[in-house]
Amino acid sequence: MVSCLWLAWQVAGAMVVVQGESMLPSFHPNDCAFARPPSRKLERGDVVVLDDGHKDYALKRVVGLPGETVHFHDGQVFINRRLLHEPYLERNTRTYPCQKLALFFLCKDQYFVMGDNRGNSIDSRSYGPIDIERIHKTVPSSAPQPSFAP
Repeated sequence: MVSCLWLAWQVAGAMVVVQGESMLPSFHPNDCAFARPPSRKLERGDVVVLDDGHKDYALKRVVGLPGETVHFHDGQVFINRRLLHEPYLERNTRTYPCQKLALFFLCKDQYFVMGDNRGNSIDSRSYGPIDIERIHKTVPSSAPQPSFAP
C-alpha cells in the first residue's frame, strides 16, 4: 500500500497545504495547491516543493539557475550582475542576505530559492543553493514571471 501511495505521489502529484508565511502574498497559510513532478527544466520564477533539511517540505520560488551568480546589494537581487525585477513581490520589498555572505555561485544542478515574504523566510540565503535532487515537485502559479531591469 505504501509503495502505491509513493508511486502516486511521484507520478500524479499531490495536494499540498501551505504552512507558514514565507510565501506571502502569493500563498497564504492553509492554502491548498496541486504539486506535481517537474515536467520540464526549472525556470526562474517557478514555485517548488523541496526538502530544505527541516522536518516538513518547504514551498519556495526559484530565483537563481545553475551556473549563475546571485548577489544582494542595497536590498536588491542581482543575477550575473543584472538587477532582477520580481513582480510577484509586494511593492518596495527589500531583500537582504541572512548572513554577511551576499554572493552565491551556483554549480551545475544547483538552484537558489527564496520565499516571497523575504523578511520571514528561511531559504537559500540561509542554507545556500540547493541541488536539483532536493526539489520534488512544482506548483503552478499565475504570478507574473521575473525579468531583468533594462
